[in-house]
Amino acid sequence: MTTPPVVPPIVFTAHDVPDLLAAVPTFFGFTPTESLVAVATHGERRRFGFRLRLDVPPLEAVPEAAEVVVGHLARQEPDGVVLLALSRDVDTAAALVRATMDALPAEIEPVVCAWADGERYWEPFPGFPADGLPYEASPHHRSIVAAIAAGQELLPDREALVARMSACEGTVRARMQAVTDRVVRERVGRLAQGVLPAALAELDPLLADVLTCDDRLSDEAVAVIAFWVSSIEVRDELWSRMDHESAHHWSRLLRDVSARVVAPFEPSVLSLTAFASWLEGHGTQALIAAERAQAADPSYSMAELMLELVTSGLPPTAWLGGWTGVPSPPIQGVGGHFPRVHVRGAGPDERP
Repeated sequence: MTTPPVVPPIVFTAHDVPDLLAAVPTFFGFTPTESLVAVATHGERRRFGFRLRLDVPPLEAVPEAAEVVVGHLARQEPDGVVLLALSRDVDTAAALVRATMDALPAEIEPVVCAWADGERYWEPFPGFPADGLPYEASPHHRSIVAAIAAGQELLPDREALVARMSACEGTVRARMQAVTDRVVRERVGRLAQGVLPAALAELDPLLADVLTCDDRLSDEAVAVIAFWVSSIEVRDELWSRMDHESAHHWSRLLRDVSARVVAPFEPSVLSLTAFASWLEGHGTQALIAAERAQAADPSYSMAELMLELVTSGLPPTAWLGGWTGVPSPPIQGVGGHFPRVHVRGAGPDERP
């Protein structure tokens, strides 16, 4: 069993609203649009922790959306919150920020609240210019540079993340099906000695080589991992090895496997990918993986658990090698307006 090195946190100090707006892509790994972003802060230095992204709703659904956001935030017990609405619909964005501020309990301080349309931003204070103030979300902003230098991948939008997590197709799928069929044939005879011993005899040396390596896995390695983790016993053994320090490495490894896994081995791989992504603090990636796992097998219980976990607002800090709390029921939407609530745990050490 290998012990991956700790990935150092990204440190960035935000001085004003334009700094925060420029840093938003680092919160989720992609550039959100038409979104409300809420970030919990803690302590006198206002360290960033839990963060959430919600689709900007229709104007008539703003009060319900505000309650959803505040409900998630309150479970984190933060000292404060940063609220940023990003939308071309300035009126709805403004209403959403104001409604969320009004719904905050007294113990949560609205540290920074603003809305922006991609070129100008506004704050809800008397005397703020009615036309807003200009800002520029540069890809060369120091927050972006710091994130990339620390190894974070920043995608242009959520659709790019969905595409990266999609099933393989065409010639890649045909190739992987052939490799997987061979891997299965060659390993069926080993099951007589017990699934877990046989699996770990092959997986432990393999993981020791690839878990902390950034190289792309071979097709053979992808098929071997996918085959063995289809066993619940093996899946749970690897699941038990994941912790906050190793989550980044597990997430990278399993994302690579997810990109080339073929039926019927998708549910277990994608469920593990969802958990590792959530533990790393990448809630959107976790949600996409969990949704794909459930689509592959609607009865797969771990996929259902991962969907509940990701949509409950439970932060990764709740995982201490075991549960310290039980996720609340998944958010199914309010009046059909909120199909997705994306959450992320403590990540870059950014301060307003």
